[in-house]
Amino acid sequence: MKAQVTNTGIHIHKTLPNTYNGSNGLMLNFRKASQEVLEAEGFYDVVKPSYDRQTQTKGGLYFDEAKKIVTYDVTDIDFSQEVDIIGEDGEPTGETEKRYKIADIKASKISEIKSKAGKMLEPTDWQVIRKAERDINIDTDIATERAGILTEADRLEAEVNAKKSYKTALQYKVQFFPSDEIE
Repeated sequence: MKAQVTNTGIHIHKTLPNTYNGSNGLMLNFRKASQEVLEAEGFYDVVKPSYDRQTQTKGGLYFDEAKKIVTYDVTDIDFSQEVDIIGEDGEPTGETEKRYKIADIKASKISEIKSKAGKMLEPTDWQVIRKAERDINIDTDIATERAGILTEADRLEAEVNAKKSYKTALQYKVQFFPSDEIE
């Protein structure tokens, strides 16, 4: 993808035109022009920056003259931002609160942990029900497996509750029984 930088702004081109009326007149096979010719006419590569969508936002296009590319601004989200509290009448109350609440993201992560633990326990729930209804013992290996899942869920929940910032809580990845593989 190319962008043309002009005095009126930046214009994106998914494909370059085959013919182009440039500074030196009509150019045929413009799509196959050299990088030098393209840059002389104001055409530069568009580079999409990598960024963390959970903690950063992608802004508008700009021309990076030093690198000779067109790219996007990337800014960190201000997680300490405060907003006005709106009353029942729809008017501001004069009070403010944090826009991003760490308690909300922690509750979401803990809900995810409980859901995953529940899915892991589900195949053996019948043994727990059998024990409750008919007092038939749970197989030892099943009891050990279930205890491990519950212990891991408690550990993950404690990790989430220990997070101090919205950003670190947001970036926390719920993963039961981490593997030994190197990522």
